[in-house]
Amino acid sequence: MANNMIPRRSDLFDMTPFNFFEDFGRNFFEGFKGNMVKTDIHETDKEYVLEAELPGIPKENIQINYENGVLTIEGQHQTDTQSEDDKGNLVRSERSFSSVRRQFAIRDIREEEIKAEYKDGILKVTMPKAAEKLEHKKAIPIE
Repeated sequence: MANNMIPRRSDLFDMTPFNFFEDFGRNFFEGFKGNMVKTDIHETDKEYVLEAELPGIPKENIQINYENGVLTIEGQHQTDTQSEDDKGNLVRSERSFSSVRRQFAIRDIREEEIKAEYKDGILKVTMPKAAEKLEHKKAIPIE
């Protein structure tokens, strides 16, 4: 974030060097990206192979669905941390919950042959291509 130019008002009567709330919101929300699942999709002659990084998400908390030509990957992760002192008094308690969801439009595949595996935080989904592409053309008459 260093060395970024931030527009300022050059108003003669503006004695405030910056707008705290505007800059705070800009800086705070800039760190969050809508796409938190890093994904690669490879295409071969026979299949599509999708690899998605889901580190720390247990396998049982990952759902994969394919419906109407759209592949959906969802994952959830929850942690509960507690620290106690020598006397058993609670010193710190933290809870966090995160969820991710990505969708991909991938058509003309054999739905019944989709396979998925999860190892070392990487989800690998293999989607064999249909033998022939399904044409979705329709001539539209002009009135």
